[in-house]
Amino acid sequence: MPNLELASASVGTIPNETIKGRKFMLKRIWLITASVAVFAAIQCAPARAQNCSVGRLPCVYSVKFICGDQSANPNLHLPSEPPVKPGNYATAVNIHNFHQDQKAFILKRAVIANPENQPPGQVSPSRQVALGPGQAFEIDCSDIVSLFPSSSTLPPFIKGFVELRGLPTSPFPTLSVTAVYTAQATTAAGTQGGPVSVEVVPVQPFGGP
Repeated sequence: MPNLELASASVGTIPNETIKGRKFMLKRIWLITASVAVFAAIQCAPARAQNCSVGRLPCVYSVKFICGDQSANPNLHLPSEPPVKPGNYATAVNIHNFHQDQKAFILKRAVIANPENQPPGQVSPSRQVALGPGQAFEIDCSDIVSLFPSSSTLPPFIKGFVELRGLPTSPFPTLSVTAVYTAQATTAAGTQGGPVSVEVVPVQPFGGP
């Protein structure tokens, strides 16, 4: 005769094991779903801008500029040459804050580069510029001249560097900096009218203090 107590116990354990198995599967599904959701959120979240650095030093952009008219110098004899051939020259430095969630606070200044046998060129005071996310601005020859308090004493042709760096107390993200150089040859009489050339040069940051 069968043991009814044992049979009842065996039958009673089936639903309990089934429930435990279902709970375990539901828990695994929930963990997998949560992991996928977190991964998707990380992938879809916009990347935050980080401070620009080269090695462990903060970024500094140093952009060459040439502005104005270079006339022929009759006192030079070959093989001596002027810094550039006679002509009219212009520079436009384009700065783009391509990040979507960080403002860039920029200190800009200019320094004139003179020949080695002359006194060092002027260094302008710094001027602050706030560049919002996705915004861009340009520094052209007129802006460079305006950085110097004694701009009226500048010669008709200047060359040097535009310096861009961050504020010591503010984040300074990586920027897209491009220099556009335009040159036009002049005639023998010194008037413009020759061919025009344009060169676009991307600028990489240096590590500076």
